[in-house]
Amino acid sequence: MAYIGNQVSSVPFIIDTFSGTGSATVFGQLTRAPASVASIAVFILGVYKTPGVDYTLNGDIIIFTTAPALGTNNIVVHHMGNGSATQVPPDGSVTGAKLAANSVRSNNIVTGSLTSNSIAVGAITGNLIATGAITANQIVTRAISGNTIGLNSVAGNNIVAASLTSNAMNSNVAITNFIANTTMKLPIFASNGARDIAITAPQAGMVAFITTGTQFQGHTGSGWIVLSD
Repeated sequence: MAYIGNQVSSVPFIIDTFSGTGSATVFGQLTRAPASVASIAVFILGVYKTPGVDYTLNGDIIIFTTAPALGTNNIVVHHMGNGSATQVPPDGSVTGAKLAANSVRSNNIVTGSLTSNSIAVGAITGNLIATGAITANQIVTRAISGNTIGLNSVAGNNIVAASLTSNAMNSNVAITNFIANTTMKLPIFASNGARDIAITAPQAGMVAFITTGTQFQGHTGSGWIVLSD
């Protein structure tokens, strides 16, 4: 019979067959996991079985209410439509060039999934970090050390006035506070004893102020000396 339109082509159904034992009620695996019991048509010895009544599904496993009779390939499962396969990219195959700009945001990243060994050295630079994006409560104590900061990478105009205070820096750091790019405040101690408790590993070039005796002191590498009375 003539018809109008595209050429008709047949698409074969996926069919699974199993052999009943007379006692077994669980059969599998199916070629693919059906979306629901209505996604397959099941026949035993040519008799259609009612979805959800005569059988149920558990993924790609079919479970019959009553054990099918003994027979060879007497259980036939027709998958209603061929569906489509889910493609999983191989590990390492998705690179930055395949991601649209701004496609990966904080709400797309599972907490703890990005660790230091997941980020290439030098991959994150200042122009990739939004102003105010990193706050103190997001930085683990001692996470940033001198060898992780590039030479000249932090300039005066990158430090907010009064943002570096004594409790924000290690006690062995001589300069504890910058104010408006014009002055600096040294660590202040009531006595030499208090200084030694706070600065456990003094280094040459360190400077401190001792209120007892009103003294500016510096460390030579072998000991503290008075710079000025």
